[in-house]
Amino acid sequence: MKRDRIYKNIILISMTLAAAMLFLVLYFDLERRREAKGLTEDKGIYMQDNNIYDVYISVFPTENDEGEVMDLSAFSLHTSGNRDYNPVLDCNVQILNEGETPDIKTDINSKNATIRVRGNTSRGDKYKSYKVKLENSAKPFFGQTNLNINKHTWDITKIATKLQTDLLVDIDDLLSYRTYFMRVWIRDTTLPEEEQQFQYQGLYTEIEQPDKEYLRVRGLGENGVMYKARNFAFGFSDGLRNVDDPMYDKDKFEAVLGIQAGNNHRKLLEMLAAVNDMSLDFKEVFQTYFDEENYLTWLAFNLLMGNEDVISQNYIFFSLGNSKTWYFIPWDFDGALYFDKYVDTWQYPLSLRSMQRLNISILHRRYFQIDGSIEKLQKKMEELLCKSITRERVRELVAPYKGVLYKTLSIPPDDRLKDITLEELMVYLDNLHEGMVESYELYKRNIAYPIPVFVAQPEKQEDGSLRFAWEPSYSYQGLAITYKIQVLDDTMDKVIFEQEGIEDTCWVLKEGLKPGAYFLRVSVVDSEGHEQTNLEYSMKQAEDGWPVEIYGLLDFVID
Repeated sequence: MKRDRIYKNIILISMTLAAAMLFLVLYFDLERRREAKGLTEDKGIYMQDNNIYDVYISVFPTENDEGEVMDLSAFSLHTSGNRDYNPVLDCNVQILNEGETPDIKTDINSKNATIRVRGNTSRGDKYKSYKVKLENSAKPFFGQTNLNINKHTWDITKIATKLQTDLLVDIDDLLSYRTYFMRVWIRDTTLPEEEQQFQYQGLYTEIEQPDKEYLRVRGLGENGVMYKARNFAFGFSDGLRNVDDPMYDKDKFEAVLGIQAGNNHRKLLEMLAAVNDMSLDFKEVFQTYFDEENYLTWLAFNLLMGNEDVISQNYIFFSLGNSKTWYFIPWDFDGALYFDKYVDTWQYPLSLRSMQRLNISILHRRYFQIDGSIEKLQKKMEELLCKSITRERVRELVAPYKGVLYKTLSIPPDDRLKDITLEELMVYLDNLHEGMVESYELYKRNIAYPIPVFVAQPEKQEDGSLRFAWEPSYSYQGLAITYKIQVLDDTMDKVIFEQEGIEDTCWVLKEGLKPGAYFLRVSVVDSEGHEQTNLEYSMKQAEDGWPVEIYGLLDFVID
């Protein structure tokens, strides 16, 4: 009997081990097949929805961790760019179809969610964007319990997020988001009962939260890591450490990269080490850690939309399972679709438009130096314009959005939050595709310029001379290049020294400079006369009093 039990236990253990081995084989085979076919998602989760959903939010006084009771007035204390101050308040949320109001039988005084202000520079706006987390007592909104309800105060079109996410649905090698139009009303429950009216906040867009659940519903599994770029250009930062590092600080980490999914950063740090190792063949590094079709499609889409501000923010990137491969998704779409006269180009020269500014990121900078990469990106832009981002498709999507805008933008507060009249906006929306085509033409013009360079701080030598140095550049067209340096006075206007035709990446000014503040510009000039400036910028006070970034100038001081 005892021998039989031992025999049975051995069989049971063997079967368990065999089952475990089979699971591992199937799991790693799934990961291998997923890698082989690139990034794909279940497109069945998307439905074209141009309805307006009316959202009524009652905000309650809430005690924070320090025992202080905060109410809706706390949100007015937010300032632009400050994430350290971020109170979370209890609330009741009712999401209804257009035209519906909360039924008198509905309990709107019981907590079923929390609300906080979201965004970065928009935190200081009068009309905030919100992060709402629904609790179990609230019905999920199309399966979502984490809602990003965005005001888009500075979006000239007011439909930039909706249009771009709807376009992404039809594009291979990129993921999209479920997005919905909302009108929002907020009730402050700290007011006397007779004054507790829902105050209309205007038109918003709700966009799906990128997190572990986002990956799961797309059939991509949950065993992955995902980050939101906040101040990250693929360089090393003291805040980027793994969780087992004694110096790890989550707040410092998230100042660079917001953690959307996963609790281990080993894969991230391994990839960064390879990207920043100049002794490695970058073509092999890129093939090891990135999916080229996804990367090219992400770059091409952003460039066509006129969104050049994806150097250190406005994107999500993630890696699945045990794979080393990283994928990109666009994020924060408000800075796109500024075309024609609305393009904000006065801060930096034409030569730094389109893909040229992306050279600030070490990842893009190194990729663009791989033979054929520039041509691949141009081909990808042409492919998107031909197949997915056609004039017909853009107009088809925009047509129902216009009805939403007509209903909302002519009444307060949105009537005061437009950059152009409603009539001008409708004409502008009709010409969005022409703007996307112009972005493609801009790309073709800008690759004629040499690559911009980073400049070192000038060094005063023992003999009083001054040494200037910079990174090497090159021409995408294979043309011969030389360098030109200019030293400007502290007004940024007067050139006090200039040297052209430099072939090396350094220059010594033997006579030096008098003590004082100066600015340095290092230009790259090719044999056909295309002149590119350096990547640094300095701040200057504009006529209206606002500080602006002047690209191509490095400030330095001689003691």
